[in-house]
Amino acid sequence: MRFISALAGALCLLAGLSACAPTTSGGLQSAFSPIQPGPDFSPRQPSRPELSGYIAEGPGFMLEMLFDEAPDGGVEIDTIIDTGAAALLTPRLTMAEPWLADGAQRYEGRLDRHGEITLTLEAGPCAISDTRYGLFASLQVGGRAYEGCARETGPHVRWTHEIGEFLPAIEACRADSAVSALAHVRGAGERRVSLAYRDGDSQIVRFEYPGNGRFDCTYAHEAVRWRAVSDLEPALPGERDPYFLPGRMPAGNEGCYLYERVRDAHGETLGALAHDACAVTPVG
Repeated sequence: MRFISALAGALCLLAGLSACAPTTSGGLQSAFSPIQPGPDFSPRQPSRPELSGYIAEGPGFMLEMLFDEAPDGGVEIDTIIDTGAAALLTPRLTMAEPWLADGAQRYEGRLDRHGEITLTLEAGPCAISDTRYGLFASLQVGGRAYEGCARETGPHVRWTHEIGEFLPAIEACRADSAVSALAHVRGAGERRVSLAYRDGDSQIVRFEYPGNGRFDCTYAHEAVRWRAVSDLEPALPGERDPYFLPGRMPAGNEGCYLYERVRDAHGETLGALAHDACAVTPVG
């Protein structure tokens, strides 16, 4: 079965593909036990690591969403919420429409005994104690509100899952590019980050300049080194999925992308993730 990313359903909705409309189902209750609060916060592991999804957690709550292929070719979202009560909650959450309208992922549903339920995920460097995550999480269950962090799960986690870890390298590379030999390509279109990864003690940030190719910036010990990437070099796993646009949040109709805002702990915009909305991959 082809990997289903957390945004696959949203991209299919944008493309008007009814077969990709998300549905929900339960059946994960046996994977969880009530939350055990304590000073040593240890993140939960996904109950089905072969599937993509999210785990959101914080003081007083834990939530897991898993995206799976439905028999009809659509997408099922298994959702379980643990607030420490005797019974786990299994709401039918669906993606808010229009998707990423305000730059945040939003999932909505309702339970008769609890009222409206909303989960909001915002990309950015979130942390609980010493554990770092790639998203901020806000959960509303009726009149109760929970705040925490979230992370992607599954076999193919996107590189932006650790965007906070790469921000210092990205900023150092951007600053160096303004004064280095790379400065001559600055007018060729907005530079965008297509990938960041670790190589030993170094961090590699791959920049793409539309019309002027790709450049790898190696960041180690606060020093920067550049390398031009040949057009013959194939894309690395995860490259361009998604792009990171540092420093700004584009308008919603700019290009063929869905834009997800990246913020810091104070709510300030750090940039945007650009998800290609024109390259929808069918499920199957």
